[in-house]
Amino acid sequence: MRSELTIYLLEDNSDDVYLFKKLLENDNAIKYSTLETDSLTELNKMIDSLVPDVLVIDLNISESLGLETLVAVRKFSLDIPIIVLTGNDDALGIKAIQLGAQDYLLKTEITPSSLKRAIQFARERLILYTALSQLATRDKLTMLHNRAAFDERLEGVESDFQRYQVKYSILMIDINHFKPINDSYGHLVGDKILQHIAHRLQMFNRACDFVGRFGGDEFVLIVPKLDSKEKLHDFIDNKRKVLNDQYAIQTISDEVVNIPITVSIGGAIRGLDGLCPKELISIADKNMYKDKPSA
Repeated sequence: MRSELTIYLLEDNSDDVYLFKKLLENDNAIKYSTLETDSLTELNKMIDSLVPDVLVIDLNISESLGLETLVAVRKFSLDIPIIVLTGNDDALGIKAIQLGAQDYLLKTEITPSSLKRAIQFARERLILYTALSQLATRDKLTMLHNRAAFDERLEGVESDFQRYQVKYSILMIDINHFKPINDSYGHLVGDKILQHIAHRLQMFNRACDFVGRFGGDEFVLIVPKLDSKEKLHDFIDNKRKVLNDQYAIQTISDEVVNIPITVSIGGAIRGLDGLCPKELISIADKNMYKDKPSA
């Protein structure tokens, strides 16, 4: 049984549309389903209805010319591999790749094999790029988001606050007495505790919430629309119940030890506590230290 790939073709020349479809006919391994349009608006609607496996776009259509076409398409198709078609201009194709396309083809040189190869490579390149991008924004130990990802998400929610007054909260979480645990059991056990905490934070988490490792034994959450002190208090209580527990850890000598872990949590709400994101982080951090046990 043949696998199937859906391709959206942005092309305003009916002869080129016909030739494109002919190039993908009679493949023994893959059934290519090609849907064409000559409109950027219509292409956007098509993607909203069904995301294709690959986008193939002619850079020169009646409503847009050159690299402007690619820029316009990428605004609504960042997670879709894109192949651009150019008349006879390698330099333009290279620039298209620099702007985010996965591959380009010269219309004068397209063959069935070169087109099918470009489709396969475009999909593989996007998968690889996505994986590398995720690694760049993930903490290697816990696989939570790292500081770079935190800064990016914070910029996004702050933009929503500035434009639409959508409040958000920041929570800082710190493991209590973490240094004595490291000193007693070693850093490998400490690392496993960090991984356990990270796992629970990921499991008991809304899809819209951001969870990251802030550094050391500190974690950070960005929670959109958590906009009142009462909601923040309840949210923090819930996180304590999830995280405060006995954790079974295997030591380097294969001994299983049960280590009681508690956390301190502080939060702050944008629009109620801080005048800017930096101040909000500082207030959440101070509230976290206020939550620390006295001994």
